[in-house]
Amino acid sequence: MSIRSVWLKARAGDPVAAGWAKKIYDFLAARGVEVYVDPFLGHEIPVEQLSENEATKADLGILVGGDGTFLRIVQKSGGILPPILGFAADSLGYLLPHSIRDAEKVLENVLEGNYSTRNVALGEYTYGDEKGVFLNELCIWALPGKLIEFEFSLDGLGLYHGRSDGIIVATPSGSTGHALSYGGPVILDVGQKLLEVLFPGALSPALRPLVIHGGTIGVRILAHPANMILDGQKTVSLGYSAEVKISNSERMLRILFVKEFEVKINEKLKKRVSDRNFSYIM
Repeated sequence: MSIRSVWLKARAGDPVAAGWAKKIYDFLAARGVEVYVDPFLGHEIPVEQLSENEATKADLGILVGGDGTFLRIVQKSGGILPPILGFAADSLGYLLPHSIRDAEKVLENVLEGNYSTRNVALGEYTYGDEKGVFLNELCIWALPGKLIEFEFSLDGLGLYHGRSDGIIVATPSGSTGHALSYGGPVILDVGQKLLEVLFPGALSPALRPLVIHGGTIGVRILAHPANMILDGQKTVSLGYSAEVKISNSERMLRILFVKEFEVKINEKLKKRVSDRNFSYIM
């Protein structure tokens, strides 16, 4: 892939990430690469701005920040993005392969064509006339102080009728996030078209977690309204008798990485399960 233009995005409201983005801009501009920036960075770097919906105008997208930055651009773009090169800045960045401190060396390799690619699977949903995708997870949560009562089906075949605090449907990428905190398995291959389903706070032990490969999940809300939350970024109110259809998406994200500088999966998992040392016994 010949890289003639780049869309540059940094974590909004983070002066450290913006500072690194300026350094990346200077590096690329000095090598004749055309650089576009997202509207937030446009206040710092005076070049043409492109929103997430316009990012495919560039050959490559560069993200500086954390996983939340990635999740936001997926929700804003509907998952229609150029190949992504990610740098974690003061964050675990499970989906961003490189430390920002290695940015210059990684960029040198990428511009010379010395990189590999990885596909990242997305999930998708329909609710009435609304359609969308998710990178990490789709969650359905009861309103405060309530439980959801629901029917859960796969390809129209009823599997569960139950009550719980909510339902988490996670992609392999999301398996190390929210789903992990409720005892879900870690799925290491983020390119696998799998969905794992958990039922937090289920009143019956009959509601066991599921791993689904193919097919369409159906969730019908039977009692009390609920909220559907996509990647922790977007909230949709679900009314009585609401039905959501969930499946793997045919769309995939493409990630670039330089193996020599990629943060290893065991290091990321160690930080994830230790909560980056935020959790400890006092």
